[in-house]
Amino acid sequence: MKIGENTNQYVREFLAETLGTFALVIFGDGAVAQVVLGNAARGDTFFGGFLNISFGYGLALMIGICISGGVSGGHLNPAVTLAMAAVKNLKPLQVPVYMAGQYLGAFLAALVLWGEYADAIKMVETSGSYTSATHGIFASYPFFGTDQVTTLSLAMDQVLGTAMLLIIILAVTDNNNMKIESSLVPITIGLGLTAIHLSFGLNAGSAINPARDFSPRLLSLLAGWKEPFKAADSWFWIPWLLPHVGGVLGAGLYKVMVGCHIKEQE
Repeated sequence: MKIGENTNQYVREFLAETLGTFALVIFGDGAVAQVVLGNAARGDTFFGGFLNISFGYGLALMIGICISGGVSGGHLNPAVTLAMAAVKNLKPLQVPVYMAGQYLGAFLAALVLWGEYADAIKMVETSGSYTSATHGIFASYPFFGTDQVTTLSLAMDQVLGTAMLLIIILAVTDNNNMKIESSLVPITIGLGLTAIHLSFGLNAGSAINPARDFSPRLLSLLAGWKEPFKAADSWFWIPWLLPHVGGVLGAGLYKVMVGCHIKEQE
């Protein structure tokens, strides 16, 4: 009976996470697509580079949190959801609800983006087949060969980036810490994601979000790209699984090193 009473709450949270993650990916991967396709099609750098993508994803996260934050908290990331459950900020029963919305929202965003830029992709893919020239629009891939950057380095990259994201999120939303106004939370967390991209994007683009990486990767496979799950020695499992480890680690570190030492406000 108790579960039945909360059914509407779970539906609301599922829908909020779906739409919020849709916004995150449509604007974030949209920024990637504009840089990759615009520069390749024009033959210049008019549409910028990684700086544009870094700010694009930060602003995309801000928008996604603004859309969903009042209902679900605006996790938009399975690693964030698992970490919040680990520090008891979320009920275990809510975890699959949130994650289902996140993966669905990311997939739908990738589908829409594929349609939006279908003509531009054709302009770049002159051979008529989808290649590695454009697969990075939808998912992250190592910038160097695995003979140059080891699997351990790529794994550490995802763990570290996600851990820092959770430290930022918990610090910003901790009412006993800096007391950041709720209206400033989305932009502050968004800028935190931008900082992570600017600092840890070299190895593999700093995905640090299993839904943002896996769902668009699956869409790219279904759409006709051949190597999304085979490229770089099948590295896809690293940005899919290891952010969960980093998220729990980062959340635990914040609670142990900062959160539990701050006097609770009356």
